[in-house]
Amino acid sequence: MPTRYNYCPHCNKQIVFKIELEDIDTSLYPAPFYLYHKNDECNKVSTFYVDSLLRVSYTELEKKKSKTGGIIKTIETIK
Repeated sequence: MPTRYNYCPHCNKQIVFKIELEDIDTSLYPAPFYLYHKNDECNKVSTFYVDSLLRVSYTELEKKKSKTGGIIKTIETIK
């Protein structure tokens, strides 16, 4: 997948990350994944979701559990 851009829901700064198809549970859409904002000022984890068109479209501040019982992957930001 291409590099994605979004905003951190904690500090509201732009974040850049790369997500691969094997990082998400394709049996469930929107598919959750954790995003760790690797930044000296923030360093927080949020739950993001990828829809069936591979768009990152929704965020939650806390970690959520997988509805299917699978492991949710944690991805670090690039910058």
